[in-house]
Amino acid sequence: MARFLQSGKIKNEGLKMLVKYIIKVFLYLILAVMTLIRWLLKIPMMLGNILLYFLSIIFILTGVLSYGFALESARECGRMIIIGMGFGAIPNFIPFLGKSLETLVDKLLSMTNE
Repeated sequence: MARFLQSGKIKNEGLKMLVKYIIKVFLYLILAVMTLIRWLLKIPMMLGNILLYFLSIIFILTGVLSYGFALESARECGRMIIIGMGFGAIPNFIPFLGKSLETLVDKLLSMTNE
């Protein structure tokens, strides 16, 4: 009787190990895909930052110069300046997205090392 119980334990442990390795393989695949996505998004994010700062400068200068040369009302120039400040603020929030993706990849990596 003890022999049957022991062989059942061995089979159960073997099954647990098999499931654990299958989960690890899937986690490594997810990790590889997320790392690839992070690499592919890094360059467009940098170029996007430059573009958004450029648009910000254009809107702010347009607003200031339009008010200075009396081409638009003060309200319209204020709107242009606020829009320019909004475009300038967007690149400051993009690193949070990259950081959250990096944190998620680190958590998946820690799960595979257990």
